[in-house]
Amino acid sequence: MAHIVKRERTDGETSYVVRWRAGAARTGKYESEIFSDSDAAKKFKDLVNGFGQEWPPGWIRGHGFVADLRSAEEMFEPFALKHISLLTGIQGDTRTRYRKMVERNMSPWFKNYSVRDGEGGISREMVQRWVNDLSEGTAAPLDAADHKPRTKYKPKTVGDQHGLLHAILQAAVDAEPQLRATNPCAFTRLPRLDGEQVEEEMVFLEREEYRWIYECMADDAKDLAETLAETGVRWGEATALQPRDLRRRNGRPALRVQRAWKRDEDGKPYLGAPKTKKSRRTIVITWKLDAMLRRRAKGKVPDALLFTGPAGGRWDAGTFRRLRWLPAIELAAERFGLIKRPRVHDLRHSHAAWLIAARVPLPAIQARLGHESITTTVDRYGHLLDALDDEVMAAVAWAMDPTAPLPGFLAQTGLAGAGNWLPPLPPREGAALPETVWEADDEVPSVPDGPVFVVMLDGREVPFADREYAHQVADQWNDDHAGELEALRADGWSEEKVVRRGAVGPEERPRWNGGESVWTRVPDRRFVHCAMASYNADGSLAFTPFPVTGRWTWEFEADSYTAKAAEYRIERRPRGTIETQVRGVSEEAVAVSSLVARAEVLKMCSQDLERGSGGPAS
Repeated sequence: MAHIVKRERTDGETSYVVRWRAGAARTGKYESEIFSDSDAAKKFKDLVNGFGQEWPPGWIRGHGFVADLRSAEEMFEPFALKHISLLTGIQGDTRTRYRKMVERNMSPWFKNYSVRDGEGGISREMVQRWVNDLSEGTAAPLDAADHKPRTKYKPKTVGDQHGLLHAILQAAVDAEPQLRATNPCAFTRLPRLDGEQVEEEMVFLEREEYRWIYECMADDAKDLAETLAETGVRWGEATALQPRDLRRRNGRPALRVQRAWKRDEDGKPYLGAPKTKKSRRTIVITWKLDAMLRRRAKGKVPDALLFTGPAGGRWDAGTFRRLRWLPAIELAAERFGLIKRPRVHDLRHSHAAWLIAARVPLPAIQARLGHESITTTVDRYGHLLDALDDEVMAAVAWAMDPTAPLPGFLAQTGLAGAGNWLPPLPPREGAALPETVWEADDEVPSVPDGPVFVVMLDGREVPFADREYAHQVADQWNDDHAGELEALRADGWSEEKVVRRGAVGPEERPRWNGGESVWTRVPDRRFVHCAMASYNADGSLAFTPFPVTGRWTWEFEADSYTAKAAEYRIERRPRGTIETQVRGVSEEAVAVSSLVARAEVLKMCSQDLERGSGGPAS
């Protein structure tokens, strides 16, 4: 242990020498520091003992802490807090949470360090020791003597803390002028987030387990729990739902998720945009849930809350958990033998697990949950995919051998035509080749006379029997063309002309006198890829083919819309040219169909030459 040796100097003054063996090793090197003040020597001795018989971090021999030698802005805490204050794209309570992480779990280790390279700066070894301390619940070097014991952090929490420290020190690397050359967090070994720990953090409920909890819930909480479990939306999104969010998509009931509860820096709740760009989404729901939500919406203004707490305002997450969720868990354990202890957020995880068990593709789950990246979906739920091994092997066998049986999940999910675009196999005797040519779509039936709601979409009038359908289509149209409209504004177009290129309306009219049918549902919408080529009479290209393009199209755009993977049309043009047009929802299928159409054109040209006509008269 460090100790103090009192010495009398030749000038009559007294000095106090703090001595210790490095690392407390019996053969360790003797280290020492001299003080002229006994109190300063005692404080330094305590620091040496606190750091395991090593020099205190940030202390320069003969000078003191580096904080006394470098500018205050370069010291860890002020630099970290400044970095957090300049962050953009985060909500207020997140900024507050970051500040608390710095003050509680970083400054007690790094407060006396500089973010600059060199002596007194933060090193890789220091970061690794900090990570180990957080994992083991070890007291921080600068914790007060009466500081309550620290808890052992779980691997995910340690990872979150390390991620913030990495961002702070990366700001020192990126600073102008640069404060350090490398980030000391770059090579830290973090605690493993293995399978057992993932399972500990996420609880997946079986369907019957969820029903047990539902049956044990108070009546005023059942509708909210049902919405969370059936949709997989986040708590802040579900409790922000309003009557105007009840929609229709492709004729099915749906919910538009376009806002969520957030908190500002003072912790005050407010309604804002969802978590990410892709969290702003429309999800289909069952007719049963739709009926329940519309019952709750009846008599409410469009921007009222569908779900309200006991006092009539928004449902507070803590209140719901304490007064509704935990009592239901305890009662389900007593009445039905429930062993699991799920959180409210585990309804979202359970929803994803149910979809995976039902063989729903991961991209569809990603879109429904509002994950910004498919990587998030795979990382979070990929360990559940072992249940799909049989389906994977059936799909591979079918893809490699077209004579193999059609995988059952394709038929069950309505995707039986997913391979229709593939080049056909040689037909068996008496079998007909599949139809691949462009066919006209069925017309939408008209409705009796009555008021209609007309939306002007880029100069096209589209009538609807329901105002809400008209609003949904207009909103989606503007979302689809947002980039195009902004480009027109940037090019100097007047706002009046820009608005005309988007969606205008709906306008209510007493009756519809137009030639098109009135839509009694929300039309289908698909992203359609298109390709076109033109050929001379001898089969050579008349001009360089246009590249494959694509855009969102609607059912009412008969000249552009299709629900097929790919289809083509071949037309003879004046002057003997032949034009091919291909469209479809699969870009790969469109490319293949372009080759099929080209082969048919060459066959037509060959037949024309054999007849000696050289093609139709120009």
